[in-house]
Amino acid sequence: MKLFARYSAFIYVKYFFIIFVSLIGFYVVIDTLTNLKNLPSSANLQLIYVSLTALISINYVLPISIVLALIVTMINLTRSNELVSFYALGISKNRLITPIFTITLLISFGYIGLCCTQFAYAKERQESLEDFQSFERSTKWIFLRFENKFTYIEQLLGNKQLAQNVRIFDMNGSQIISQITAKEASYNGNTWILKDNNITQIPQNLSLGATGLERSYADEIVITNNFRPRIIENIKNKDNLYSIIDAIDSINTLKNENINIAKIKSVLYSMIFFPLFAPFMVLILYYYMPVTGRFASLAIASFGAIFISLCIWGVLFLLIRLSINGAIAAEIGIILPVIILMLFAGYQFYKHR
Repeated sequence: MKLFARYSAFIYVKYFFIIFVSLIGFYVVIDTLTNLKNLPSSANLQLIYVSLTALISINYVLPISIVLALIVTMINLTRSNELVSFYALGISKNRLITPIFTITLLISFGYIGLCCTQFAYAKERQESLEDFQSFERSTKWIFLRFENKFTYIEQLLGNKQLAQNVRIFDMNGSQIISQITAKEASYNGNTWILKDNNITQIPQNLSLGATGLERSYADEIVITNNFRPRIIENIKNKDNLYSIIDAIDSINTLKNENINIAKIKSVLYSMIFFPLFAPFMVLILYYYMPVTGRFASLAIASFGAIFISLCIWGVLFLLIRLSINGAIAAEIGIILPVIILMLFAGYQFYKHR
């Protein structure tokens, strides 16, 4: 890497971490003070609560930190006349911004990678501490349809991959063929293992003299499917919390079950495409920042850049909420704006080649 590239990258990374850590600290302090009454009584749990709050704040402060770091970097390079010096040495605008843009892409892809992990459920863990003083996940009274079967679960313990008091109704159109009542069901791999089962076969011919109900007992029944406990929890809960992997699994599992998956797709697209708004915004703002403070007010330029960035961030956030609520299609509300930013940033890069 050239010396100028290492220097510009170092300056950008330095300001990024300063802004990023500062915004996280500010978010954590405000959130902690706001929810002071709901904090757990244990000091260890309080520390975990603060850590989870810091993780949650990354979703909000990371894109803004990426953009603000570019603005601060450009202001400092302009004030010290280093930017003019780079251009005077024959370094083009594209060559100067390439290492910074690469870093912003790596940061954004790193965040997308985090969204594939349990990081995506940090808010759920935080709320568990507020409500129950523990991480135990429990969902009650679930009724769902899968593979022409209706399933009722009285209680689902997500952490333990365990369901209690399960009833499965096998249907033929609107008629019940059989019913399985299990005291407990555990999920292991791609299989549900039902234990202590009472099976009732319901005759389809309800005429006099026909065979009546047939009852039997089975100690264990194995059902193979990909309906993981996390997918069931997400269907029941309305917090729109998914990891990327869980969202993809949910879409693949539910797409043939006449269940509206538009909300899941919106959440998935927001985790994949929304983080890319920041790198493209960095590229666009770079080409419009003043080269020298002699002919333009750096204060006005920086204020304008921050204002425009916040406006675009706010519009994208609003479009995401509208997409999740079903007001507009996810492809229009989430993917299209990011593609427009990408095309405009690409045009600016091509124009200054």
